[in-house]
Amino acid sequence: MSNYGIFARYYDRLTNNAEYEVRSDYISDFFNAENTEEFSVLDIACGTGSIAKCLKDKGYKVTGLDMSDDMLAEASLKIGANLIKGNMTDFSFNNSFDACICTLDSLNHLNSIQEWKSCFKSVYNSLKPGGMFIFDVNTEYKHNVILADNSFIFDEEDFFLSWDNELIEKNKVRILLDFFIFNCKSYDRFSEEIFETAYSVSEIKEALSPYFEIVGIYDELTLNPPKEDSERLYFVCKGKRNG
Repeated sequence: MSNYGIFARYYDRLTNNAEYEVRSDYISDFFNAENTEEFSVLDIACGTGSIAKCLKDKGYKVTGLDMSDDMLAEASLKIGANLIKGNMTDFSFNNSFDACICTLDSLNHLNSIQEWKSCFKSVYNSLKPGGMFIFDVNTEYKHNVILADNSFIFDEEDFFLSWDNELIEKNKVRILLDFFIFNCKSYDRFSEEIFETAYSVSEIKEALSPYFEIVGIYDELTLNPPKEDSERLYFVCKGKRNG
């Protein structure tokens, strides 16, 4: 997996259409927290901390976890403390959280459904009884049709990015990022490789089943059920009290 060094530096500019405020509003509507100052949220694979910052600005007690030093460095500029370096498939805390979130297809970066199961177990063990777990995923449709073997170009004043996707097998995409960074005279090239894998709703349900009850599965940022051409789905779950 990439360490997201160069990607972390430019991530916010490349995702400026991600509607972080809208996503944080959507997520927090499921919390039903009467006192946000006492409602604790763990954001795993928090990246540069944009969602975490939005939730913190709403008054929630937010802790971010990510395995990339570069992503955490960017996040620290936004939300300061309460950032932990850790692997989303194997983590633990002395305290328990009211809710956990994992956004912007971070789970798709895991290498196998077994790693998803390990993640779900760690999340469950970090939540208070009946705690909420809300996450989104890229769908099989998005991987096989939208990302697939397509390429994208970002031509900015200070850098040029070639984003090249390769569908290396069904549901699995290899993403090659070639950054050309202007150094005042010429361009320096940096490359990063990322893999994303999509799983079916039934596979994700099975992975969740030992630990969570599913409250709802929704088409992106709606309360509508999944469609055949949904590109992103949100799962809203509550921890089983006898998990």
